[in-house]
Amino acid sequence: MKKHFSSTLLLLLGLSLLPAYSALSAPTDNWQLVWSDEFNGTNGSAPDSTKWSLIDQGGGFGNSELEYYTSRRDNSYQENGSLVIAAKKENYSGQSYTSAKLISKNKGDWKYGRFEIRAKLPQGRGMWPAIWMLSTDAVYGGWPKSGEIDMMENRGDQMDKVSGTIHYGNDWPNNTYSGASYLLPSGQSFADAYHTFAVEWEEGAIRWYVDDVLYSTKTNWFTPSAPYPAPFDQKFYLMLNLAIGGPNTPFTGKTSPDDSALPQKFYIDYVRAYTKAASSTALDRTGWTATTSPVNSTPANMLDGNTNSRWTTGTDMVPGQYFIVDMNASKTFNKLTIDCTGNNNDYARGYQVFVSSDGTNWGSAIASGTGTAPLITVNFASKTARYIKVVQTGTGTNWWSVREFNVYN
Repeated sequence: MKKHFSSTLLLLLGLSLLPAYSALSAPTDNWQLVWSDEFNGTNGSAPDSTKWSLIDQGGGFGNSELEYYTSRRDNSYQENGSLVIAAKKENYSGQSYTSAKLISKNKGDWKYGRFEIRAKLPQGRGMWPAIWMLSTDAVYGGWPKSGEIDMMENRGDQMDKVSGTIHYGNDWPNNTYSGASYLLPSGQSFADAYHTFAVEWEEGAIRWYVDDVLYSTKTNWFTPSAPYPAPFDQKFYLMLNLAIGGPNTPFTGKTSPDDSALPQKFYIDYVRAYTKAASSTALDRTGWTATTSPVNSTPANMLDGNTNSRWTTGTDMVPGQYFIVDMNASKTFNKLTIDCTGNNNDYARGYQVFVSSDGTNWGSAIASGTGTAPLITVNFASKTARYIKVVQTGTGTNWWSVREFNVYN
């Protein structure tokens, strides 16, 4: 979405006229959840500041947009299990409209993965919701040389159509893009129901899906300063925003917004990031011990190889409950599993993972997420440590139980 200048904007507008690719089933590769936001905060609360930063800026963003992005709760908040980005007609800091943009930079950054967002789109002329990614470190230079991945963009006056695009190549006006569109069946609208938008990004291939239907695959791109697969071989971060296009914004048709349609809301049910499960081997747990909070006599059950025994909190899930595993010596590892099977509701509603060499100094979390099933698999960059701490960060009316805890390299 960034800097769609001049002729590039006109070309991108043309994407919306392309037919959808033939429907194909999504691959069945074993993607493992590594980061997520389910937006289950209290109604009216701010987005999670450990996962998102809010932009506070206006000025058109190179696209002659009309909104000012604010950090106010008027424009972004959690409500009934969704994030709401609200666009409004109001004068604010020299702009005639307000909205919000959230970015995960330095809080959620990935090189490759599956990125899945379930959302319901706003509607009305001038509305421009987007889910997209930019390079965290921009090692190949300014836009578009370090690349851009547009997971989903929509024109608010074309509610049966979304597009997915990559931007790359030389500096504007010699930049390049490639993309495609997805069309809903006749009579359906992306404003009427939630749909799941996903991108799978691997070395040498980027794939786009709507509701697990593959509609675009790209394998060719370039940047002038490095060989293929640059620029799509570096860490990228996520962005969620609702822009408002005006008379000089080609993507939305170079027309004035329909003020009668405002306010409009962009609903995001969840954002989930996955990595592919690596080929790995479980570490030998001989000599390992565990301590827990709440303290009780059963933490060894999560290390005994018996899924019929378990450690459990014995109380409802609350933030701050934890277990610490001492692996008896320093180990190198890149994956762990928290097996809560046996009761479908005993898995951590939220979790953070920490590592330590001495059991005292933990540093920042190496992984975090929201449990969505009784078997939780957590992948991360390889770490070397003796102690692992898993902290419950969610809330639930069930006990938190762990039947087996395994670590892999």
